[in-house]
Amino acid sequence: MNGWPRPDEPSGEITLVLDQRSTLGRKADLRDGLSAIARQGNHLWVANDETTSVERLTLENGDHAGAHRSFDLTELLDLPGDKGELDIEGLDVEDNTLWLLGSHSAARKQVKGKSTPAEAQDSLATVEVSQRRRVLARLSTTTLVNAGKTLPEVDGGGTDGQPRAGVLGLGRNEDLVDLLADDPHLGGFIRTSTTGSYPIPGKENGIDCEGLAVAGDRVFVGLRGPVLRGWALIIELDVGGGPGIEPQPIGPGNRRYRKHFLRLDGLGVRDLCRHGDDLLVLAGPTMELDGRAAVFRWRRALTSQAEAVLEKDDLHCEFDAPFGKGDDHAEGITVLDDGRSALVLYGTPAGKRKDGRHGIKADVFELGR
Repeated sequence: MNGWPRPDEPSGEITLVLDQRSTLGRKADLRDGLSAIARQGNHLWVANDETTSVERLTLENGDHAGAHRSFDLTELLDLPGDKGELDIEGLDVEDNTLWLLGSHSAARKQVKGKSTPAEAQDSLATVEVSQRRRVLARLSTTTLVNAGKTLPEVDGGGTDGQPRAGVLGLGRNEDLVDLLADDPHLGGFIRTSTTGSYPIPGKENGIDCEGLAVAGDRVFVGLRGPVLRGWALIIELDVGGGPGIEPQPIGPGNRRYRKHFLRLDGLGVRDLCRHGDDLLVLAGPTMELDGRAAVFRWRRALTSQAEAVLEKDDLHCEFDAPFGKGDDHAEGITVLDDGRSALVLYGTPAGKRKDGRHGIKADVFELGR
């Protein structure tokens, strides 16, 4: 195990059955790219990072989630960009509002099979930036479920005074990446105007948002990358009480965000999840590598009102999740209804996790406090 702790044994599993059409291509398997999960009562919301949809399942009999429904977000939100996947990497539900987060990452072009050496080099020299991935949005789950009957008012309010739908807007078509572009820690991974160069790709320790937790007006965004000399980052926003998503000054010098640095044994953030006043931080490799996946507890994160720098001893490791060789990468975590256990979802699942044509098994782990 190269010195890594042995993975803990899950206390159980839940089979998710994704048997309805989504916005994924007909020949692709929706189970292979699951990237985020959030619980709302007896429902589980999940996302595949190659779609423009979210999926809802209903928990049944304790170890099964079915009644799959798929919702195309392009029909409900005023999304950035013209086309392409949203690359959803974070979901959370608070009250009756579903929040979703795109990776905001740039990507280096992949080398196709049977490429000539020149073609392979050209591909590896090409970095692509998709506006579609640069989304932080929220919408009413009631409106979402009834989308066929009642469409939301984008950036508007409903009859109950709650926001129906909103997308992060900073004015002048700016987004989260623009907000961070001049940051002394993160700007060098983003900045293009002065050098003319492309941003660093997400899977190469560039900007890669892969965790989302919401508590009132506070929104926590976990970064898979960059990891700075072993320190992972969480960005915190205060989105205000209006119908849109408009970050307010909360950081030093009236900065519109806070930065929290966490020593996660060199790992990046793969997901975030509320547990009482604490945040559970699912951590894993920043690069495209097989390696340790663990869940750390940041105690009293939701009562803190200042930027944090958390050493290893400040974070409690709840458990280590299993990982495979080229598969079983822990991608999402949500706390179950008992409040004492968490469900962990895996991307690129091993064959043994698949159940029949549409089922996929996620692991249940017990939580401490």
